[in-house]
Amino acid sequence: MNKFQKEIDKFSKDRNWDQFHNPKDLLLGIVEEIGEFRNIIKWEQDPQKIRQVLKEKNVEVDDTIGDILWFLSLLANQSNIDIDKSLSRVIDANKKRFPITKTRNRHTNVNIGGHDGRK
Repeated sequence: MNKFQKEIDKFSKDRNWDQFHNPKDLLLGIVEEIGEFRNIIKWEQDPQKIRQVLKEKNVEVDDTIGDILWFLSLLANQSNIDIDKSLSRVIDANKKRFPITKTRNRHTNVNIGGHDGRK
């Protein structure tokens, strides 16, 4: 477990909250936070304007990302998953799946001419 996972685990255990943290509700918490994030930009279509909105709403975005990571850490802790190790494995796999020479400046969605080949 990384430092934050340990801190969140201790916080939850100190309050005996594990009894309330079942995987379904943790996943619903993540979905709810993602919905709040979506609401920040939901009507905007232009990628540049979306980036600007995210900068302008930095405090709200920061809070939402923190909440998502909080729920994710609780879920990872219950599943005995070290987030740092999990992310490292995904990064390594993606380096193999998307080599720079074949994917630089190219979309990887195979349905629109991408490299990946996975569906």
